[in-house]
Amino acid sequence: MQHIQMVKERVWFYEFDLPDGTRTSTNIPAAILPIHTSRRDKLINIIAEHVSGAGDLTAFDLASHEGYYSIALARHFKSVCGFEIRDSSREAAELITKVLGVENVTYVKADLQEMPFDPDRTADFILLYGLLYHMEDPIHVLRLASRMSRKHILVETQVFPYDVTGKIEDGHYDSLRPIEGVFGLTPDYAARREGGSTDIALVPSLNALLFLLRNFGFTELQVLPSGEGDYEQFHRGTRVIVYGRKP
Repeated sequence: MQHIQMVKERVWFYEFDLPDGTRTSTNIPAAILPIHTSRRDKLINIIAEHVSGAGDLTAFDLASHEGYYSIALARHFKSVCGFEIRDSSREAAELITKVLGVENVTYVKADLQEMPFDPDRTADFILLYGLLYHMEDPIHVLRLASRMSRKHILVETQVFPYDVTGKIEDGHYDSLRPIEGVFGLTPDYAARREGGSTDIALVPSLNALLFLLRNFGFTELQVLPSGEGDYEQFHRGTRVIVYGRKP
């Protein structure tokens, strides 16, 4: 009773369905909340369509925040580990996970921009939702996530709205390299619970994201189509979800 009361007294980033039939309170505007459900529904569909035997597999939720998607993963995978930099978010995730009776999720503190790859810390499925566009070093984070993945990755991110292609000079006018994408430089907000670990972010274009995933070992890539009821940014293509699979 004490734990559920703590949950009810907190203002959450997500709406969690509670055991007594109520929901957690949130200060996120109603028009924005469909981001969360669109992400969740796409995740569930990808697991159903592409991850056979998930109940015997493991998953990592990178930037697990308050545990919303870690808990969603836990309903399908044998075990889940959430990686989160903020103590307050990680403590909230542990609280809601306990109240909901989910026992196959753990959370660890991690700054993914500084975290080195550990070959002993890998999983079958990597979830990378809502993080890259808050990162000063998104290439390191994506490379790390890709190395941690034994088979599957699902990435959701805002994208730079234009795919830039062409060639750039490489030391001489007749020596050219192809442009495979761009990153938009933008301020971020490390002091806020949804921000990155610094106040600078590089937002990838879609072709940059796909190029990197291919180079990091994913031979099958799918940009998920928007569906009825999805958050409006998915329809306009300024926010995307990409599924990747290794051989």
